[in-house]
Amino acid sequence: MSRRRTGALVAATATATAAALITSCSSGHDAAGKDPKTAPVADAGSNIDKSVWPKAVPNSGLAKDLSLPLQAYMQTYQDTVALDNAERNLETSCMAEYGFTVTFPPAGQTPPPSADDANMPRRYGITDRATAAKYGYGLPEDSQGQKGTRMPALTKEQVEVLTGRTSIRNNPTDPAPEPAPSTYQGKPIHKDGCAGWAADQLGNRNLDFSLVSQLDGESVTQSQRTPAVQEAISAWSKCMNTKGYTVATPYDADKVVPHADGAPSQGEINVALADIDCKKSTNLVEIWFNEDSKIQDQQIKDHKSELDALGTRKTDVLAAAKKALNG
Repeated sequence: MSRRRTGALVAATATATAAALITSCSSGHDAAGKDPKTAPVADAGSNIDKSVWPKAVPNSGLAKDLSLPLQAYMQTYQDTVALDNAERNLETSCMAEYGFTVTFPPAGQTPPPSADDANMPRRYGITDRATAAKYGYGLPEDSQGQKGTRMPALTKEQVEVLTGRTSIRNNPTDPAPEPAPSTYQGKPIHKDGCAGWAADQLGNRNLDFSLVSQLDGESVTQSQRTPAVQEAISAWSKCMNTKGYTVATPYDADKVVPHADGAPSQGEINVALADIDCKKSTNLVEIWFNEDSKIQDQQIKDHKSELDALGTRKTDVLAAAKKALNG
């Protein structure tokens, strides 16, 4: 699920969740003999390789230990996984009330390249020399997603109870699903189904991070235009020129030798290493980070009430998710 959750997306979220199920139409206990009202997702999550999850604060490279002020208000990938697993546990419990035993695959199997919208490891271009030496401008293999779980289709009745709709909308171009019947075997179906009910239990139906994302995008753009960063970028560009590469900004460096599918060419790796070495010699990353941080500090002052409210909601929702996961 997206880190930018809004009320308008609840139905779509329910549909996406429904598409990510391993289901069984039998009632009673699952194959492991556990009551479906316990936490099957949390149990299954122990098999997830969390070591490959992206880190919000880099632990290596030129961006090591750097964290921007707005990141305190962002939803990290770790937060997203916790919320998704909590939702799935609640949905499992809800579906059991209608006589369905469903086993959801644990979240966290397909991590994205960055932990949050700040994308600190590559916010100012690539910053990790060891990674560049192996992958050039490409992403490490363990950042390209773990193998997901194969999902069989849901029955029509399960879709209706889970989503409150008669079908799953897999693509934006698909027709909007019709509302499900108001009851299943005499029991009222929740608004937006068990998925909507689960979102209400966690309080994340209207948890919206769009303001933070907007401000974060504005700050990196504005910081690039500051005199200090412009001077540092110019110094970096001159450094690259001494190494035989004509390139104006770090955002254009990956175009000098375009990355192709598969292993990077030695030419690409050479450019990537020069890029990082020039960033280090000109102190570009630290200078840019400092200007970026100043802008974000002011943004937080300008939007204090909205961001404080979001921070409180985020804390409350994560606390509810922890409770749902731990029973």
